[in-house]
Amino acid sequence: MKWKILIILAALAGILIVWCAGKAGEEGNTAESEILKEYVLKENEWASAARTVSSLKDRLTELAREKIKEISAAEGEAGEEASAVKEENQRLPIKVLIMDNGFRSYYHDQITIEFSGVCQGSGGETYQQGEVLEFNLDSALLGEGSYTLSPGEEKACMKVTSLSRGQGNPSYRGSLSVYKDGNGLRLINTLPLEEYLYGVVPSEMPASYPEEALKAQAVCARTYACVQMRDSSLEGLGAQVDDSVSYQVYQNSGEAEAASRAVEATEGEILLYNGSPINAYYFSTSHGRTSTDQVWAASAPSAYLQSVECTYDSQEPWYQWNVELSLEKILENVQGMFQGISSISGVEAVEEGTGEGVLRLVIHTDQGDQELHSEYDIRTALAPEGLPVVRQDGSRVMGSSLLPSAYFTLEELRDDQGALAGYKVQGGGYGHGVGMSQNGAKGMADIGKNYQEILTYFYKDVEIGNIKDIAD
Repeated sequence: MKWKILIILAALAGILIVWCAGKAGEEGNTAESEILKEYVLKENEWASAARTVSSLKDRLTELAREKIKEISAAEGEAGEEASAVKEENQRLPIKVLIMDNGFRSYYHDQITIEFSGVCQGSGGETYQQGEVLEFNLDSALLGEGSYTLSPGEEKACMKVTSLSRGQGNPSYRGSLSVYKDGNGLRLINTLPLEEYLYGVVPSEMPASYPEEALKAQAVCARTYACVQMRDSSLEGLGAQVDDSVSYQVYQNSGEAEAASRAVEATEGEILLYNGSPINAYYFSTSHGRTSTDQVWAASAPSAYLQSVECTYDSQEPWYQWNVELSLEKILENVQGMFQGISSISGVEAVEEGTGEGVLRLVIHTDQGDQELHSEYDIRTALAPEGLPVVRQDGSRVMGSSLLPSAYFTLEELRDDQGALAGYKVQGGGYGHGVGMSQNGAKGMADIGKNYQEILTYFYKDVEIGNIKDIAD
């Protein structure tokens, strides 16, 4: 009889174990496994004590409820922690100095703002949907030297109709502060870092690019912003970054759903090397390799910015290109850089760095040789502004105030008398070539690489951390 009771007890316990474990199983395989182990131990203990079926059922039920409560409490704490991290990331503010039209100056002659939703002024004023406010040097609202406008309701934003960007008149989340000094008016946008990235990612990478490429861009942009927020090089102007290519382009293209999803999917994630955020440089298109930061005359290349082979963007038009520059055009460029030069007799690329970029360009002039060492200066001296640049697909694009890249060779062009007339510049890539190729990231995503694989390909020995862990 005793053994029959034990069998019945075991069967009932087994049924209850399955029932309880089914409840707890919703919490995941690990938790389920641990609960089952505990109940097996309890079952043996109670069976050997010959407890009644009723008391065993009650006890098992009680323990099941206790365990489920423990799991729920643990999950609640984890959820609260995750929510706290999310809230912390969303609160982290960045101050962006908004440049004038054409990104020529940090100062504006006048600023006009149109309200979308209810907004509040720092003097207690309320502005309604559709109202327009204009600032100039004589505005009474700037009597104290500054005036701040903040959203008075969720999703309220402000359109600056005196500005023209690629998207038209840009609208801004967060607050807008107008400052007056002897040089004019400064406009600063203060908003959470994550919302700032909504305006950066689609301005730096087409929102039509694959999801994983956009995620990689979001992590790079967040990391780059993190370093700039720490360094605060624009602190004297009340900001940490501006909205131009000098930092990261912001709100030149309007926000896009795909780009915003990429920001949200990587919320808070940044690239770390030895526990510190890296300089997550990125550029448009490679010429087959990336470069180290030697292109900016770095005394020692950053360990994570190594030259890597990159053919993932080899089908892009800018992967290879050429342009013809006359001596007269080069002279025009050089005269904008040095005073007193009236003629040039030749140009030489005399030093290449890792990744085949030209590190030193010598220009022979009537005032002696002029040596250029920075990537920016080299690209300025050979700028093809107003001239057709022929890309590898045969398309022609009018050149700008910078050579597409510093990865090039020079081929002499001579006139009918054999005199030097200029150079054919044969080059590849678009941008400075350091860090992540954005079109390379697109190519990697197209063949199934995820954003972590993309990032660790272009940045060596890095890890993905969270900005909350390094933010002050």
